[in-house]
Amino acid sequence: MRARTFCLSLFLVLAVAAPHADAQGNPGELVIALSSLSAETVDPILGGQIVKFYLGMMYDTLVGATPDGRLSRDTGLATRWDTSPDSRRITFTLRKGVKFHTGDEVTSEDVKFSILRAMGPRSTTGYAQGLKALVKDIETPAPDRLVITTKEPTVMIPTYLSRLLSTEGMVLPKKYLEAKGDDGFMKAPIGSGPYRFVELVSGSHIKLEAVPGHWRTGTGAPKYKTLVYKAVPEETTRIAMLRRGEADVVEISRERTKEIEKAGFPVALRKEDTQIQCWWINGTGNLPHKDKRVREAFNLAIDRKELVSAIFGDYGSPAGISWALSWYFPEIKFKPNPEQIYAHDPARAKKLLADAGFANGFPVEIYSYQLPGFPEGRAHAEALSGYWQKIGLQPKLVPVDYPAFRKKWIERSAPGSVGCFNVANRDWIGTYALIEKYVSPSARTATIDDAELAKLVEATAFQPDQDKAYGMMRSILTRLRSEHHDMPVAYLHTPYATSKRVGKWNPGSVMYELNLEEIVAGK
Repeated sequence: MRARTFCLSLFLVLAVAAPHADAQGNPGELVIALSSLSAETVDPILGGQIVKFYLGMMYDTLVGATPDGRLSRDTGLATRWDTSPDSRRITFTLRKGVKFHTGDEVTSEDVKFSILRAMGPRSTTGYAQGLKALVKDIETPAPDRLVITTKEPTVMIPTYLSRLLSTEGMVLPKKYLEAKGDDGFMKAPIGSGPYRFVELVSGSHIKLEAVPGHWRTGTGAPKYKTLVYKAVPEETTRIAMLRRGEADVVEISRERTKEIEKAGFPVALRKEDTQIQCWWINGTGNLPHKDKRVREAFNLAIDRKELVSAIFGDYGSPAGISWALSWYFPEIKFKPNPEQIYAHDPARAKKLLADAGFANGFPVEIYSYQLPGFPEGRAHAEALSGYWQKIGLQPKLVPVDYPAFRKKWIERSAPGSVGCFNVANRDWIGTYALIEKYVSPSARTATIDDAELAKLVEATAFQPDQDKAYGMMRSILTRLRSEHHDMPVAYLHTPYATSKRVGKWNPGSVMYELNLEEIVAGK
């Protein structure tokens, strides 16, 4: 740990001395300082959605998205997709002339290979399980044509393979990966995005280099030759880097946003961007949280209004239902009512624990870590620990880096422990897909044991009638709340401070992305 801390400190010292522009004084480097680099992987099938903020610049996705979070035929490899009358076959027409960083052209064989790999046994992505349940066959009738046949009628495939969701739609070079193997690819990853990989130093930084004339960032030379994503866990250090001109996009806590604005630095706000929610790691045996009364007690112990104010600087509001974010409220005609926001009721929480046979409480581990867009992660975990201690539980904070927690979650090696996440806003299909990975009994990421809910989730995937699918989504969300399956804490706005040379910037609404194309292209 000391060696890792020393390496990070040394890197930051060197970064201060390094030039922030080229020999002609042009801005050669864009530095993004984040509280964490999350899973720190360059292989899309191993990282999932939380690493999209840098993988999105390395790889192109089959289906694109607009900055405000809608499917787009202009920003992905597919320039169109057509669904058969029976909603079982989707034909994608690919953009011609797109090349991998090796110089080889992207073809439908690469897309097929990438999708199958994302659905394969090594994949830990968020929506691999959903794709496996849906996809029956993939055909490549022409280099620029891909046809996906589904097991049942569905409307979900384009969104599942889009930039809106996770990494399953990112396209990798088939020949290169087969020649290098998985380990070789991890050392020298190749994509077709506007920036190519240079290096990854664990716990320190990821560096990418521009591909001139890329179709996503314009035909001219990119405004920034390199992108550097730096892991800077301490917020004071990130803000100091911003003040000294050593960073251009800086993740800041909501609590310090007003201070940064008063100092004259632009702050870009992703409104209603995320929900903070917590859940229990699954496992076998008679775990306390498998009792509905215990789950409700955990929820009633939390003072959400106090948390939003004290930890998140009032940049948000208390949450009532897991995954019930505002993007899809109008579309599926669902909005949590005030009664569904959990009251802060420690007395009732204690009674529920006693009724469940835990009058003297029980030990519970709370994993404490930070994530991109969630720099308050450790402070939030400490606050939860305090609330749960007051109702008689025996919480223990376990400070870790996120990859260590994710490993325990996937392997289920810490059953009954609590983890928290900043769940990004997304459309209803994206929301469904996320719920599916927590509910499906066969999913490695499953945290919920509820046969009735699992049955409803499975049926929704194969419902081609949108109105009926909307109704099923409303039922799913209602049951999540009534059974207290998770701990929704707060709906939040997410702030990023920028250097004055970046100027006005819209970080967009696509989950776990920063819409850096706008900055890079100088738009």
